[in-house]
Amino acid sequence: MSEDEIILTHILQCRSIDLVINKPALTIAQQEQFESYKHRRQSGEPLQYILGTCNFMGLELVVNPAVLIPRPETEQLVDAALKYFKGGIALDLGTGSGNIAIALAKFVPRSQIVTVDISAQALEIARANARRHEVEDRIQFIKDDFFTALQTQQSPWVSACNNGLFDLVISNPPYVPTSQLTALPKDVQQEPATALDGGMDGLDFYRNIIKYTPRLLRSGACLMMEFGDGQAEAIKKLIEAQEAFLNIVIIKDLAGRDRIISAHRI
Repeated sequence: MSEDEIILTHILQCRSIDLVINKPALTIAQQEQFESYKHRRQSGEPLQYILGTCNFMGLELVVNPAVLIPRPETEQLVDAALKYFKGGIALDLGTGSGNIAIALAKFVPRSQIVTVDISAQALEIARANARRHEVEDRIQFIKDDFFTALQTQQSPWVSACNNGLFDLVISNPPYVPTSQLTALPKDVQQEPATALDGGMDGLDFYRNIIKYTPRLLRSGACLMMEFGDGQAEAIKKLIEAQEAFLNIVIIKDLAGRDRIISAHRI
């Protein structure tokens, strides 16, 4: 669908096919709303923020400027995780809207998910999304700076599962190099910088996750992360240097670019 059609289906609360079959006419108020949305979009505001929702793996999620807008590439991250994660307890680092955790909880009924995010506003959105999809009872939401907490291992989520060991650690961490933030498209620049800025080379969070998560993973458990263009080899080398993982696999996205990496704890 075009953006105009997406806006119209939102305003009219109809299916895209209805725009063709029924050709609904807009009321004056609906036309004004349509023009307002179009103006906001033309000014660079992300469409998902305008509508207040987005679709992730068939699940409608509430989003606003406090959270990163879930991308199709992250759907592939979850798809890859679902091939491995059939039950147990997972740790979602930097949960944002809760999209990864909610999808895992929804599609893996025998799972418990621990989520961590530095933003109280993001966690509020994530909780609301979990309630919407009736998985709130299987997700813990913890406000913490996981970047620092990973180093100290002093946080409630470190011991949030039996023996402090997880079956899966999954993350779509910030990975845009700081110098490239101002070159991002105008609509992307309106998303939270804390969810985008990965440090000087974009790899700060990967160094931290790779170095400190081995002690959180049981033997044979999996670490899975999404990453940016051109970062695959550098992240793979970081994992190899840790000497705590085996079966390192890089997965391409639908555009054929390296996008996801997984590795199993020795």
